[in-house]
Amino acid sequence: MLKIIAVLILIISFTLSSVADVIFEMDQKQISPEATHKTKGMVKGNNFKMDFYESGEKLDGAMIYRGDKKEMIMVDHQDKSYVVLDQATMNELVGVMSEAMSQFEESMKDATPEERAMMEKMMKDRMPGMGGDKEAEPVLKKAGTAKLGSYSCTNYDVYRGEEKISQHCVASWSSIEGGDEMQKVMLEMAEFMDQMAKSFSKSKGMMGQQIHFDNNVFAQLRKLNGFPVQTIDYENGTVESESQLVSSKKTSLNASDLEPPAGYTKRDMGSR
Repeated sequence: MLKIIAVLILIISFTLSSVADVIFEMDQKQISPEATHKTKGMVKGNNFKMDFYESGEKLDGAMIYRGDKKEMIMVDHQDKSYVVLDQATMNELVGVMSEAMSQFEESMKDATPEERAMMEKMMKDRMPGMGGDKEAEPVLKKAGTAKLGSYSCTNYDVYRGEEKISQHCVASWSSIEGGDEMQKVMLEMAEFMDQMAKSFSKSKGMMGQQIHFDNNVFAQLRKLNGFPVQTIDYENGTVESESQLVSSKKTSLNASDLEPPAGYTKRDMGSR
């Protein structure tokens, strides 16, 4: 009996020691206008937080993904508030937007083509993500291998149509300290974001037909099969920005480290 208990203690100890939290840091450089930014990430189980720093050191905002609750929290440090986005909130938001779009389309049924075109342009300007034409999905193309610091990585060029919009230098998850933990929660968050996007696609009327979401790096992680230790974004053939993984290490975090700061006010979506 004592031998069985000893074996169980060893198994539990090994299991607990093999599950680690992770902190990582990325630097971003914007070319025009010139600026430097920093992102500090934390991973604890299936919860994930990113703190965003302007000009390198000024804490600007944060994004928290709560995998245990299937929700995303956006933190605004300027007015010390945060909003929570989950599926129920998204469904409510889509309902409000669909109703507003139905009213808009009803009011425009007798408009001339010129008046309708003008109003649709105004709607597009006020609601980023709406467009008359559906954008082509980004396509990944392998572009050889590279060495970035201590990481060996595969280069992927990202094209939208004929235009190259970004390039990723992708290292295997296993080559990054804490990579396995990062992979699990980041892929789960990518799935969460996919579900959010699908909520909008179910909307009725013009909004459901036209609104789209840019495919950011999280949406591409499954195809990349690794983590981009460097990303270069292009606009009109010139470099717009660069980001690079600076450090990553396993550590021990408190659950409160991945929560909005104490004393911050919870706000509804769209409120000020």
